[in-house]
Amino acid sequence: MERRQFLKHLGVLGGACTAASMLGGRNLISPSMAALNVGDANNIVLNEVNYVRPAVLPQIIHVFLYGGPSELAGNLTNIEDINANSQNPYPTNMDPADSDSIITPNNFWGGGDNGAGGEIMESLIASGDMSIYRTINRLKEDSKTHRTSIFQNLTGHIDAENTPGIGTTVAAVLSAHNAFGKAPEDMTLPFVSFEGDSLVFQPAGLDIPLATKYIALDQNFRNPYDRSNNSAIGGAGINEDAIEALARNNAQGSKFLKVREAFTKRMELSEFISSSFNATRVDADLLGLGITYPDTNFGRRLKAAVSLAVKNPDSLFISMGSGGLGGWDDHDSCLEEYPDRMRDLMTSLEVAVNHMSAAGSDNIIINVYGEFGRNVNLNNSIGWDHGNNQNLMTLGGKGIPGRGLGKIVGTTQRIGSSGVNRQFTSPTENSYQAEPFSIASTVYKYFGVQNTEVLNDEQPLDENAPNEVI
Repeated sequence: MERRQFLKHLGVLGGACTAASMLGGRNLISPSMAALNVGDANNIVLNEVNYVRPAVLPQIIHVFLYGGPSELAGNLTNIEDINANSQNPYPTNMDPADSDSIITPNNFWGGGDNGAGGEIMESLIASGDMSIYRTINRLKEDSKTHRTSIFQNLTGHIDAENTPGIGTTVAAVLSAHNAFGKAPEDMTLPFVSFEGDSLVFQPAGLDIPLATKYIALDQNFRNPYDRSNNSAIGGAGINEDAIEALARNNAQGSKFLKVREAFTKRMELSEFISSSFNATRVDADLLGLGITYPDTNFGRRLKAAVSLAVKNPDSLFISMGSGGLGGWDDHDSCLEEYPDRMRDLMTSLEVAVNHMSAAGSDNIIINVYGEFGRNVNLNNSIGWDHGNNQNLMTLGGKGIPGRGLGKIVGTTQRIGSSGVNRQFTSPTENSYQAEPFSIASTVYKYFGVQNTEVLNDEQPLDENAPNEVI
């Protein structure tokens, strides 16, 4: 199997198409202790960050679409020009002049049960629950390689391998400025991954309290702290209390204080997950709210992430890959596979928005993007090769000051000669444009950082940028 085919189907054949799988494992991550920008990283967090704690801390669900998603589901503005110059034609129902055109009023890729979720995008924009930024476009370094772009976007910094991940940076800032509202060791699951090992939590030498290091949870709500899930000591008839007593008795004395505290914390987390975060309890809560997620791999994973955020205000940064949707590296057969994948994504996100609203959770923000965009020319394998421009979809968080929702931001134009593969969209001369690193800066801003440029040399998104909604 060709490498691109292997990467494309990782999500289908074995779970999440995560950074670790795409890049060959975490051994590729530099162990560098270098700084966030220049100088010492810990010093920057402690002494250079101008921090003002917000009245309400946000909760971020970070959905990363590994492989590089096409922008076209969220931006068919230029499709007439694209189709006129593409090496291979798009379907006739994607012609704006066609009587059966599936293009929505704001140029999303509609088509109902055969479309790419455009009608849901229209609905979420109209209700003020989502904004889409159509011009997340690299100017600083126009990389179109998976490795470089994944590292950079998940750290929010161009010097990616020497930089902590976005989640780790948030943990460090909040810890350094005593912003949790309680001691870090009293927090319950503050940083969580539903994609296993993730670069968004890369430490890169940044010191954070042990209690704020991320924990990987299972989308099926299996409790990682339950000893019966440990094949070495678990099994039928296990005496949990006896094991706990033995562990405590062997950790007596002041020199083992941290050990005893760790056992206590383990029990607290186990009890929380077992009582409040199990499949039966979550399903009962959702039934009471009238919420039903799609029974798909991605739907179940998003259900787990949103349920945790709703149930546990301590969970401040939750990472999700696009596992269950497959990879987004659509070099071939894109017209067959991409719409279904996008429709699954948008259907799940719509339910998540309804879930957050029904639960009264107006501080939860869901950000959805990938490492880069794609060309708009249909190549001879009926696919799109790597490009630059991509969308950011940001949902929820109506209670966070400064949130600009219900907007379509950015206008694009097609670039490239007719009949060649390298055709892509780019922001028009007068359009708003933002680096992907601005997404990290915006997250830092929501958590209270006033001068985000000291963390990644990038300003947050301009949420007052012109609204292009028709």
